[in-house]
Amino acid sequence: MTFKTLIAPVMTAALALATPLAAQETEAPQESEAPAQSAAPQVSADSLSEEQIDAFVEALIAIEAVRADYLPRIQQQESEAEQKAVIEEANVAAIEAVKGVDNMTPETYMAIGKVAQQNEELNARIVAKLEEARKEG
Repeated sequence: MTFKTLIAPVMTAALALATPLAAQETEAPQESEAPAQSAAPQVSADSLSEEQIDAFVEALIAIEAVRADYLPRIQQQESEAEQKAVIEEANVAAIEAVKGVDNMTPETYMAIGKVAQQNEELNARIVAKLEEARKEG
């Protein structure tokens, strides 16, 4: 089983959920006085540290948990408006789950995910760490 198989549904959900929130965050005032990070950090398979990969795996597991929690709730909604409201709630929960991981931001998470889908070596490293984390957890 490849990382692409494992990550595709989660990345798709994260992309679908993150896009509206990212737009909202762009319009909202910054909470911190630190300069804003670029929306798409420059990430390459060679530049990633083990710490960053570990953080990515931790964030991936956190997003999977959010998805598992919210997907049934979304499917139970009777109207499209109700579904959108629960999706927005899930979006916030997913972003917060990633922000809750040390050394990870939502933007970095998405950038690493995109690189991992295109780089087989990084893909294999992530899959190995993901499988190890699931055995421990």
